[in-house]
Amino acid sequence: MNKAALKTRDFQWWSAKNNALIRVHSQAARDYGKWLESQLQVETFEAEKVLELERLPHVSPTGIRKLYFQTQWCSDFYIRFADGRIGVRELAPSAALDKQAEVEKLELSRRYWAAMSITDWKVVLTP
Repeated sequence: MNKAALKTRDFQWWSAKNNALIRVHSQAARDYGKWLESQLQVETFEAEKVLELERLPHVSPTGIRKLYFQTQWCSDFYIRFADGRIGVRELAPSAALDKQAEVEKLELSRRYWAAMSITDWKVVLTP
C-alpha cells in the first residue's frame, strides 16, 4: 500500500485482460501485475486502487497512528476473479515487515477492505 499521488518513476505495460495501460510504482508490482495477467481465474484487476477517505472512519483505529487516517492511500491490486469473488493484494518487501509503519499500513488496508466486505485480502511478499 502506498500514498496516492506518490511521485515516483512509473512502470507500465499494456494489459489485454483489462484492455488498458496499467501503471504501477515498482518493478515488483509490474511483475505481479503481469503474473495476474496470465492467471485464468483472474477476470480483471486494478492497480493502485484508491481507498476512499470518507470510508476510513468505519475502520477501527486501534493500534494505527492517527495520521494514517488523514492520508489518501492506494492498495496495490484490486482483483475481480472469474467466479465473482473480489480480492485485494498488497505487496510488501520482506525486510519491511519488521517496521511498525509497514505493519500499520497493511493492517489499515486489511481493516478497510474487511469493512467493505472483502475478505480475500492477502500480502504478497517481495524481495
